[in-house]
Amino acid sequence: MSFFFGINKEVLPLKANLAVQAGRLIIANSDLAEAQGQLDEKQKELDIVQAKFDGAVSHKQMLMDDAEATRRKMTNATALIEGLAGEKTRWTEAGLRFSDQIRRLVGDALLCTGFLSYSGPFNQEFRDLLIKNWKIMCMRNKIPFSEELDIIKMLVDSATAGEWVLQGLPTDNLSIENGIIVTKATRFPLLIDPQGQATIWIKKREQKNELAVSQLNNKYFRTHLEDALSLGRPFLLEDVGEELDPALDNVLEKNFIKQGSSFKVKVGDKECDVMKGFIMYITTKLPNPVYTPEISARTSIIDFTVTQKGLEDQLLGRVIVTEKAELESERNKLMEEVNANKKRMQDLEDNLLKRLTETQGSLVDDEDLIVVLQVTKKTAQDVSEKLSTAAETEIKINTAREEYRPVATRGSILYFLIVSISMVNNMYQTSLNQFLEQFDLSLALSDKSPITAKRIKSIINYLTYAIFKYTMRGLYEEDRFLFTMLLALNIDLNSGRLRQEEFQNFFKGGAALDLNSVEPKPKKW
Repeated sequence: MSFFFGINKEVLPLKANLAVQAGRLIIANSDLAEAQGQLDEKQKELDIVQAKFDGAVSHKQMLMDDAEATRRKMTNATALIEGLAGEKTRWTEAGLRFSDQIRRLVGDALLCTGFLSYSGPFNQEFRDLLIKNWKIMCMRNKIPFSEELDIIKMLVDSATAGEWVLQGLPTDNLSIENGIIVTKATRFPLLIDPQGQATIWIKKREQKNELAVSQLNNKYFRTHLEDALSLGRPFLLEDVGEELDPALDNVLEKNFIKQGSSFKVKVGDKECDVMKGFIMYITTKLPNPVYTPEISARTSIIDFTVTQKGLEDQLLGRVIVTEKAELESERNKLMEEVNANKKRMQDLEDNLLKRLTETQGSLVDDEDLIVVLQVTKKTAQDVSEKLSTAAETEIKINTAREEYRPVATRGSILYFLIVSISMVNNMYQTSLNQFLEQFDLSLALSDKSPITAKRIKSIINYLTYAIFKYTMRGLYEEDRFLFTMLLALNIDLNSGRLRQEEFQNFFKGGAALDLNSVEPKPKKW
């Protein structure tokens, strides 16, 4: 009992404290519930405010993105306007010019087609006459055409023509026209090339394409042709006569048979594959060949006989190489740079116009176009500056080169005089290579002088006498006086000391007179 009392004495205060603490717990739980209610209410308010905040931030970001996009569009638009501003005037003028060209395109295309088809075998004078007659026919049939039509500018750009010149094509208009016919005509070219200039040009032009070269008298001729056909390589058939191998007929007529995705052609009794890239060139050294109508119909016959102006430019180049090697090297390098820059400008402009045409939607959204435009404009400015500098340099170089023009002129006169002597006797044949050897010897052996005028006079005198001796050695006695007289008269004609009318009158007498231009007889008797 005493033990129970002791325990109870300790438990009763604890029970009393438990009741007190339970009351306090109830009060605390009530306060907690009230605080939790307030917290939930405030959390709801916070969620509403947070949602508003998130919406505001999202709206702000959207506005910032729109502002950035608008700023980028403004930047692109500014760049586009600045980039195209320089082209506006030129493109506007070009648009008007193109509209006029479209109206006259039918006649121009007709004249160019006729030129490519029919003018190849003829010299410059007859080609000009053909064009003149065709223009008259166009006027008669009310076909619009360009009065000042330039066939060369119409059919080839200056960069391509400049590239041909660097490859060895003479710079005169006849040679450039011949180059156009070779590259643009649908038929394979047959080149009348007594001086070998076309052959040199073709070999340099097609060198990178692994040109195959053969002759009709080569026992492997057909093998070479079959290889060129099947591998898609250019093929040069040199030194043909007035007849061609019948095995070439199907190739020249392009009687290609389609089998699946490839083409075949019969060469003699054998079928060969025809691959893309095959082109055939035929050259002859005959100065005035007579080809059958069949050959004329199958090929584009082109007269590549050297002209006096073309030879003069070539001889000038040889003189400069000997006398001013650094000048000719600088000129060739300059021409290469100019042609490369012109080609680059043309490519950039074509690329820009292509991108402008293909762009879908707004131009200011196409950032790649803006980049291309900026690069094009910057490059065009650099190229324009280089071309301007090159033009000034070219004027200086050409001025220095022109000092030696009299040497080239005298050489050209002498060569064509030697060639004309063959009309007196067919035995009097002199090739261009022979003449060039004598020309180079004259440059090497004539008296040197630091004074340019004195040096030029020395070369001319030595060249004239050397060619005179060289030619006289191969002439019959009865023809030597004629050659000497023609030499003197041609030199005087070129220098202006003798007029063409006087020259004709000296040789032809009264037959040289034009009855329509002379004064009428005073009396009918």
